[in-house]
Amino acid sequence: MSTTADEPWDLARAPSLDTATVLEALDDAIAVLGNNGEQRPGQVEMTGAVAAAIADGTTLLCQAGTGVGKSLAYLIPAALAAAAGNRVVIATATLALQDQLVTKDLPLVADALSERLGRPLRTEVLKGRSNYLCRHRWEEQRSQPQLHVSDGAATVTAVEITRRRQLDEINRWAERTRTGDRAELTVEPDRNVWASVSVNSTECVGTDACPQGHRCFAEDARARSARASIVVTNQHLYCIDLFGDGYLFGPHDAVVFDEAHQLEPVITQVAGAELTPAGFTRLAAEARSVGVARSVVDAVADIAPRLTSELEPRRDTLLGAITGDLAIILEAADGRVEQLAAEIRTAGGEGDGKDLDRLRVGRIAAETLTSLRLAADPPHGTVILVDGRSQPRLRLAPLDVGDLLANRLWGERASILTSATLGPHYLKRLGVPADDHTYLAVDSPFDYRSNALLYCARHLPAPTSEMFRALASDELADLVSAAGGRTLALFTSWRALGDTADALEERLSGITVLRQGGGLTNLALLDALSANAATVVCATMSFWQGVDIAGPALSLLSIDRLPFARPNEPLHQARREAAGEDAFMSVDVPHAADLLAQGVGRLIRTMTDRGVVAVLDSRLATARYRSRLLDPLPPMPRTVDRAEAVEFLAGIRDQDPT
Repeated sequence: MSTTADEPWDLARAPSLDTATVLEALDDAIAVLGNNGEQRPGQVEMTGAVAAAIADGTTLLCQAGTGVGKSLAYLIPAALAAAAGNRVVIATATLALQDQLVTKDLPLVADALSERLGRPLRTEVLKGRSNYLCRHRWEEQRSQPQLHVSDGAATVTAVEITRRRQLDEINRWAERTRTGDRAELTVEPDRNVWASVSVNSTECVGTDACPQGHRCFAEDARARSARASIVVTNQHLYCIDLFGDGYLFGPHDAVVFDEAHQLEPVITQVAGAELTPAGFTRLAAEARSVGVARSVVDAVADIAPRLTSELEPRRDTLLGAITGDLAIILEAADGRVEQLAAEIRTAGGEGDGKDLDRLRVGRIAAETLTSLRLAADPPHGTVILVDGRSQPRLRLAPLDVGDLLANRLWGERASILTSATLGPHYLKRLGVPADDHTYLAVDSPFDYRSNALLYCARHLPAPTSEMFRALASDELADLVSAAGGRTLALFTSWRALGDTADALEERLSGITVLRQGGGLTNLALLDALSANAATVVCATMSFWQGVDIAGPALSLLSIDRLPFARPNEPLHQARREAAGEDAFMSVDVPHAADLLAQGVGRLIRTMTDRGVVAVLDSRLATARYRSRLLDPLPPMPRTVDRAEAVEFLAGIRDQDPT
């Protein structure tokens, strides 16, 4: 196991990780931070298990029910290990949880354990490069002719006006920010607006070449994280580093994956590759802007329509191999992109001020070549598929992530994986060594039997029915009215979200209907729900996990349909084929059960919370596999009687009329 201290890991140096001391530290933290001064048995058990895994350098998978306090259970051992001179990385599934750990939870732990730690706890957050303002791109944006909203505004579209105002806000913020982290912005900017003042890892030309490299926000964040003993990041960035050169996080003794049920899809994305028609169009446009010969640029641009025509008929399909016309197109693309890259390498030196842009375009070309050559010679176990929403894309993804982790994670450092929905089946899915791990499941301390109700609208038609959406919207409107707002409505698609939100706006009087993607950030939506009881927030998959709305602000959680993967989703299709005849029960149902449990877990977040989970999909009450979906859920009473659900909600509303 790696360390950053001068000496190897030695428990004699870190007596604070023995079980008695760790649990004493938990008592100290509980006395300061909450739980009403009471220990939660599951939290005690998990804290001891995390400390043992860090001390021994082993792997722990812990399923911790809602309310166990898993953040505290891993933060305390992490803080004690850090105080002993070791480094711990905490990788979350969402930026929201990442920000909560850094701005709230870790400072509270450090303060509560200050005397026991003996020295300040150095913690930092590290996000992907595109989350930080790029000073160079920002300066470029400011130097361009700007649209003045007051001048000829009648001829300017509303979108252009909105984007200009967002840029104005970014410009004011950029003058005073110390971190450049876009999480500081109060309103989430349009994707194109933020792209005009940021770069991703491919577009970045590096600190040595960039004229603003010495003042780079992203590099400052990396430098701070290198000096920190606890670094908080996201799983995506951690896995990029895990399968790369380890530059971002360097040697560390332990890693904690919170919301670890997300680890498999993250690795699937990071370890794969993709090619899109838009990628070739963009590469050609960027090359044209830096003076690459027109014939070379046009040759690359010509790949886009040819690739589109070849992929479009195959959308949402698995490809056994890349053959025929598709192989010919990709082979031609390789030669043309290689020629473009060569032109860029030999261009410049004429004082045209485009050397930096040429370097950036060269990096984009190099990444495209890497993906093309991976497609030409896919690694063993790679699934080749075509998917995409607005435009088809060719993707390569590993079918099984276990082999990828065998030589990179397991046994290399202490690895703690935790989630409220981390069943034993994840041991196989992640390839955890059978002889070198501990599995622990701890129950929630909440009184679900008294404080919650699970309602399934069994009388509604199947979600595939033409009448379902209208009837489900009416059903939800009645439930929201009974609750007086206080609702988080979860959806499995953006279309369902939009249609239902529109219907609720027409049906509900005196209740504000907000929707994800409507201009407010996710955090602002949650703040609005907490600030005003008469509010409904309609959200899609990113709200199914990592969202914490405690107290009377939330008393109704609705789920429009069971979260099964689409039947034609190619990667799931490949895993179904690999599973054979039992695919539905071994692949589809566990996937849906995990997501359903995550969604349901948004409702009861404290000992005193009360509420109703309303599932509008009748299959939860009628399907033969329903027990497999219900078993992972908290032990709530269940009903198919809408009157009972309405009465329960009205009782909560009447107890808290504000």
